[in-house]
Amino acid sequence: MNGNTYDVVIIGGGVIGSSIARALSKYECRTVLLEKEEDVCSGTSKANSAIVHAGYDAKTGSLKAKLNVKGNAMMGDLSKELDFDFKRNSSLVLCFAQEDLPALQALYERGVANGVPDISILTGDEVRKMEPNVSGEVVAALYAPTGGIVCPFGLTIALAENAFDNGVEFQFNTEVTGFAWNDGYWTIHTNHGDFETRYVINAAGVYSDMLH
Repeated sequence: MNGNTYDVVIIGGGVIGSSIARALSKYECRTVLLEKEEDVCSGTSKANSAIVHAGYDAKTGSLKAKLNVKGNAMMGDLSKELDFDFKRNSSLVLCFAQEDLPALQALYERGVANGVPDISILTGDEVRKMEPNVSGEVVAALYAPTGGIVCPFGLTIALAENAFDNGVEFQFNTEVTGFAWNDGYWTIHTNHGDFETRYVINAAGVYSDMLH
């Protein structure tokens, strides 16, 4: 076994790759995260809406629906544990016409089915009492108090720093150029040499299909 041989190689330093790195840092395995940019959170993770969704959008029964609600519930404790900014400021889906009320009702029913806590439908007056800047044309709204916002940079960096403190290695400016399978080990070719590993985790975001 040489210095570039690992139990796990994670490709991609976005919020998913950094989350996986942190989870693996709890176990006795040698792990390295390869990121082609100069730091974590340099790809899609830096450019999202920063919304921690309540969970009413995803199709009922889907894995996304299950993990959305579960992840939302975990975010408060995680932000305290890793010291990143998170605010549970709730969310509103505004309805501007009476004919759109059935669609709002359907969204509410999906939220209930998905297990979103304390979700409700408000009248236009109730919405404006809560948020005076809402348009007078709003006739109703779906209110989800568990909705929130998070700093994408703070979250991803906190996950990565915790993983690093627990022993995960990080290699930046390291772009994967190819793979080879050799008798129980993957050889990952990069612009900074080869890495051998038993397991590869593809967390390369929008480039994951290219690696696959």
